[in-house]
Amino acid sequence: MKRTLLAATAIGFSTGAALAQDQVTIRFWDNQQTESGLSEYQRAAVERFEAENPDINVEVTTIPYPEYQQRLLTAVQGGNAPDVSSLDQIWMGAFAEAGAVVPLDEMAAEANVSADAFFPGAWESAIYKDQLWGIPFNVDVWFFSFYNKALFEEAGIDPQSTVTWEGLRAAAEELTGDGRYGIGLFAHRGEDTVVVLNSFIFSNGGRVLNEEGSCALTEPQAVEALEYLASLAPYAPQGILNASSGSMRELFLNGSLAMEFWPALEQPTLKNSDLDWDFVVGHAPEGKTPVGAYGGWNLAIYESSPNKEAAWRFIQFMTREDVNGDVVDLIPANVAAAESFLEENRVGPDRIMEHLNNAKPRPLSPRYLEISDIQVTLAQDIYSGMDAAEAAEKACGAIDGLN
Repeated sequence: MKRTLLAATAIGFSTGAALAQDQVTIRFWDNQQTESGLSEYQRAAVERFEAENPDINVEVTTIPYPEYQQRLLTAVQGGNAPDVSSLDQIWMGAFAEAGAVVPLDEMAAEANVSADAFFPGAWESAIYKDQLWGIPFNVDVWFFSFYNKALFEEAGIDPQSTVTWEGLRAAAEELTGDGRYGIGLFAHRGEDTVVVLNSFIFSNGGRVLNEEGSCALTEPQAVEALEYLASLAPYAPQGILNASSGSMRELFLNGSLAMEFWPALEQPTLKNSDLDWDFVVGHAPEGKTPVGAYGGWNLAIYESSPNKEAAWRFIQFMTREDVNGDVVDLIPANVAAAESFLEENRVGPDRIMEHLNNAKPRPLSPRYLEISDIQVTLAQDIYSGMDAAEAAEKACGAIDGLN
């Protein structure tokens, strides 16, 4: 999941007074959040860390998301990696497989840092080949389904009925007509296409890869989810193959779309609009629980770092309950911090917490970006009318052909 980007340049800064001779300096790279690089809250957190740890100086560099992964890869290959950085969950497998980052199992055990403090799916997103390669930093989940209350009331539809697949399809049909559409579907070449696809698959008990790392999209649960998504296409705006979540947002904001898929990150935008809105927590077949697809970032330590112990202290600090909520722009991965953050900043915090606890990460494969691209093609195939089982077979052939 991409964090908000408002600038195209990276910055670096160092805080504190003149360095004492016994200090070490750790370099922390992060995805850029604001025009100036770091938010005021992050800046204050770094200063607080240095005050609590006077033997450690933190040099921060922030980099816009489109450049971030390549800058990290170039730094690793050139022997100039940072000591610690945030990593998108979908990059964890590749960085671990390449030996760029170090396993944190022993450090975590010694410091009593455990899965109990974090959302289950967030912790799982840092586990690759049974080792822990990062500590969850921030999270969100696709999807929450935001709806226009006025359109639902006009049609006499209970929004809660849409939490089942059957109810969603019935509502989408009823809400479509006269220049309005019941549901926002999109299949452009973007990760938002993949996370929505995965959320429907997960909610039916399906998966993308099996335990051996082979494609599982031909399993009945996944194929049923693909068939269901294709059945919603008549109730969505035309041009699904080129549409994005952003273009669906525009239609939602102008009142012509009754329901859209988005993470909780959407709420500030909706709060600033004139719409009367609310949300339901995803959709699943009758008797099943909606399961969203996780997005977010983990903090990792690099193999080349000469200051691994200091980097580990920094990670512990940034994911601590009393700090984590002040330094993220999504939702804190620390459960206790998330509870406070959501109460203060989001509508329906209890519903969000429930969905966060149920959500699953995308596959931790070193070839994830290629798998993601194949899944986009799969989405485009089903929305173009290809039989779901045939489209899944095609996708699995491509995914298994990567190995």
